[in-house]
Amino acid sequence: MTLLVLAIGVGIWLNNTAWRHRRLMWQMQAAVIAGGVGFVAGRLTAGNGSDE
Repeated sequence: MTLLVLAIGVGIWLNNTAWRHRRLMWQMQAAVIAGGVGFVAGRLTAGNGSDE
């Protein structure tokens, strides 16, 4: 959730900075969201680490 808020905040900031950077804005948002999804998926699929 924090990453999503961060991605939206960065997108708004870039949009207000210069409209010509809109492609970079979407790429950054996609990267942050994909990273968040990957992290959550990794945490859900990882073992509990009590194999020792």
